[in-house]
Amino acid sequence: MPHSRRDPPSNRWAFFAVLGLLGPGCGSSTAGPRAPFDAASPGRNAAGASGVSEAEGSDSTILGGPVSLDGVVNARQTGGLVTADGHRVRQNALIRSGQLSALTADGCDAFRALGIRTVIDMRSASEVSSDPDVQCVHTAASYYDADVPKILPPSEQSYLQTLDALEPVLAEVFTRLAASDALPAIVHCVIGRDRASLMTALVLMAIGVPVDTVVADMVSNQETEVQAAWMDGVVARVDQAGGIGAYLAGHGVSAQLTEALRKTALE
Repeated sequence: MPHSRRDPPSNRWAFFAVLGLLGPGCGSSTAGPRAPFDAASPGRNAAGASGVSEAEGSDSTILGGPVSLDGVVNARQTGGLVTADGHRVRQNALIRSGQLSALTADGCDAFRALGIRTVIDMRSASEVSSDPDVQCVHTAASYYDADVPKILPPSEQSYLQTLDALEPVLAEVFTRLAASDALPAIVHCVIGRDRASLMTALVLMAIGVPVDTVVADMVSNQETEVQAAWMDGVVARVDQAGGIGAYLAGHGVSAQLTEALRKTALE
């Protein structure tokens, strides 16, 4: 599948490897009043801990990294990623992770301390039914099950099939995330690698993070292995639609929604 307006994949991912970015790596309820998202100090949760690791950079910017949620695998936030126009994703505003069904009491405390307001569960309805997120998740946050099937093994083709399944729920997911009180939010599947990472990648692209940065984060900011090439078909489909804005508009996600999300997700 052609890659319009982009470097050949092999050259592009080789460039990331040189930089060390390709390290080893997957119904609703409405909660009551929640603590406000502290935009003035986005890297801190209510307990005073950032919950992220610091990446080396010219300005010592914190870029993504682990989020401590006891009982949850592969919890990663995307704060510090830079958009094409120079804004940064707020710390802990957008988190992706594995399922929240084994969240411990300490994990629930950390979940509440992070001020999580929205949970987007990318698992299928049958997966949710057999292994539901723990009660503290539903008490603290607004919850939505996107009901997306698990398609394995991971590959460029399975990611395209996952994207097919995602497209009918994109408008609902973006509508929820773009609400003025929606962030911080967690997007999760079973291990936070495929469905959650793909949905988070589309969100990051929508708010202006360049695609190569999005894919580099998706690959390196993981507890499990992810290959950049798995995203090639997804990126090509977005390119062929005319870019992320046109692609999302074709699936019911308006420019007004993405702009509203930008205002809350970026600093």
